[in-house]
Amino acid sequence: MSQKDIKNFIISGFNLIKHSADLTYKNKADSISYLFGIGSLVGILPGWRPKAISHNALCLFVENNFKYPRGLERAHEHHRRDTLYELINNDWNSDDEWWNFFYERDFTILSTRSENRDERNFNQVISYAIPLEENLFLGKKVGFIYSEKEKIFLANLAVEKNLM
Repeated sequence: MSQKDIKNFIISGFNLIKHSADLTYKNKADSISYLFGIGSLVGILPGWRPKAISHNALCLFVENNFKYPRGLERAHEHHRRDTLYELINNDWNSDDEWWNFFYERDFTILSTRSENRDERNFNQVISYAIPLEENLFLGKKVGFIYSEKEKIFLANLAVEKNLM
């Protein structure tokens, strides 16, 4: 099955779930989340891929000698529940319209647990871009990949931001 086939499967599934009269809102939101998980696993959706790192998360790496620190999370700029609400309740002009809306809102920011939990103030968190074209911090079912290339990126960023 090609990525195009999987994308079409997800689009069909989304439309079926969204328009089902037999499902509650919660059932729809849960089902769509699982459906989008398929897209994340095969790489046609970001899958909570970080596009930035908060200053405090970068400091955690520095404090831990760039070993993977405890207390890191991938935080959505736009909370996932809000995105799902919009997807389910809006009338979309096309499948491309809702797909692009979701795609852009599925990226995340590597942040501390406390930053992620403070939703009201999250938009004030200082963060630094992670270049998407470098394929850093790729998602896993839980967490993200942290290898030598991520370590080098963070060390260079820490130097650039005068943290070392």
